[in-house]
Amino acid sequence: MTAAHKEDIDINIRDIEDLAGKALDLLYPDPIYCICCGNVIDETRTYGLCDHCIRHMVWDTSEPQVRDGMEFMRCCQYGIYERTLIFSLKYNRKRYIARHIAEIMRDKLINAGRDGDYDVIVPVPLYKRKFRQRGFNQTALIGKYLADHLGVTCAPEALIRVRETRPMRGLSPKEREENIAGCFQVNEEYRHKLEGKRILLLDDFYTTGATATECRKELEKICPESVSFLAFASK
Repeated sequence: MTAAHKEDIDINIRDIEDLAGKALDLLYPDPIYCICCGNVIDETRTYGLCDHCIRHMVWDTSEPQVRDGMEFMRCCQYGIYERTLIFSLKYNRKRYIARHIAEIMRDKLINAGRDGDYDVIVPVPLYKRKFRQRGFNQTALIGKYLADHLGVTCAPEALIRVRETRPMRGLSPKEREENIAGCFQVNEEYRHKLEGKRILLLDDFYTTGATATECRKELEKICPESVSFLAFASK
């Protein structure tokens, strides 16, 4: 396969993903069921959540911190409600949930005074086999909606996951670091596009920071102006 042919295929895949996203927006313009528990709601409910779920989510209203050598922000503390949202998106393929998580992230950035601080959003990538199995990268889908809110670019292919890793669940912090070490590379096509840019690195969960740190190290090789990190939830 020639490079030009591969590029055409990649473009076609992106076009199909864009059309699928627009179709989802038409199918789910406003939720009639809570996206977390399934209770009936109306269009006035914030983030598509019922009163019970929105009250029981642990919202993080703290100022941005510095972790792992970069500014760190999270929307929520990791708990059963936050996990339910992400797991429903990832494993039950409820892609419309990404739109509401992006709204939550947008409001977090606005409240932190950071909504105008970035040029490009870089989602943490999946390994190609997992991407094929799932059919989408949930963080990239969230990033697309968030980029639309902020009026910036989302670059889901800027980082490449070059090898498969063991599941992180159950691993110690040291084992996580060893598992993820050398796992990411900057896509050469994006090297000059990201140079000197203010990058917002995006992920759904943050646990020990091993994944975020590896991504930051790789992104810093292209000399961006800054790299910040935003997670939907963390412990």
